[in-house]
Amino acid sequence: MEKLGIDPILIAVQIINFGLLLVLLKKVLYKPILETILKRKEELEGIEKEKAEIEKTKREVEADKKNTLIETQKEKNEILTKAKREAEIEKRKIIERANLEAKEILQGTKKQIERDKRKKQF
Repeated sequence: MEKLGIDPILIAVQIINFGLLLVLLKKVLYKPILETILKRKEELEGIEKEKAEIEKTKREVEADKKNTLIETQKEKNEILTKAKREAEIEKRKIIERANLEAKEILQGTKKQIERDKRKKQF
């Protein structure tokens, strides 16, 4: 091999150096980088879980909002219906009172006319 210009001792030293470099890089660089990557992965998973919980809460709030709106609409309709019925009843009462008053006025007027006729006859 020396004829080819290859020194076996130099190759062995280079292999040992390369092995030491790999071990050193694994402990100094590879392991901390892997830990950082795993930590970030866990953080992202936590964020995804929080996001899912927030979305679920959002859907629940929207459903509650929708239900509340429907209930409020029903209550509004019931109140309006009740108010219309009460207004109709009050309207009938007023009309009845007005008719009674008109009849009384008419009867009073008729009586007055009859009195006036009697007075003229005497």
